[in-house]
Amino acid sequence: MSVSSDNNRGKGGRAGGALTSKNVPYTRRGDAGTSQLFTGERRNKDDILFEALGTVDELCSVVGVVYAELKAAETRRSSSAEATTKSIYGELPEQLLDVMSRLFDVGSHVAKPEPNIKELDESQKQIKGFPSEHTAVLEQWIDTMTDELPELTSFILPTGSVASSNLHVARTVCRRAERRMVPLVQEEETCDPDALAYVNRLSDYLFTAARYVNFCDGSDETQYRKAKSTIQRERITVKLSDK
Repeated sequence: MSVSSDNNRGKGGRAGGALTSKNVPYTRRGDAGTSQLFTGERRNKDDILFEALGTVDELCSVVGVVYAELKAAETRRSSSAEATTKSIYGELPEQLLDVMSRLFDVGSHVAKPEPNIKELDESQKQIKGFPSEHTAVLEQWIDTMTDELPELTSFILPTGSVASSNLHVARTVCRRAERRMVPLVQEEETCDPDALAYVNRLSDYLFTAARYVNFCDGSDETQYRKAKSTIQRERITVKLSDK
């Protein structure tokens, strides 16, 4: 065990803890209910900016759960007679890794509020803004997955595999992150509208990915049906593939 011996021992952060000289995640500076932005400014933890930042972080974690579920499913498949060298989910696992990194970028952008960001010229926006091309990439991924899927003709229930259902959870958290970011764009004007556009498009991507996972797993899709009586009605499912 490595123990810090300088005067900062136990102060937390890069100074280390009482039992290690390595960087630890606690600093104790937030114990009174405030936290520090990347700009150095401290705000209350219930500030609208931290609400947005925390929800983006939550979203990233849910996407991470889905990634872990997909990799676990691939591991189970690789030990069976159906084993192949190609991912059964195509490019989706790698895409989810990229999504998580981009959500880190969104969080970093939110944590560095830029006053009057809408007034920045293109050269300044390249440094302080959020690149719009990331949204275009999401649209390409959506189009590619959609092209493989049966036409969507009805509202669907968030069912199917665990990974697919959790993608729907991610989608709803994504919508909440979007709602939390709106005041930063429209009222505070400290957040790049392109970051908001990315999160908006991401919810569409997550919805499509949820359908795609069921397609890859050979799971059926359960459609919403309007209630016509109090008697339990027959469920209508749509077969996504012949798997």
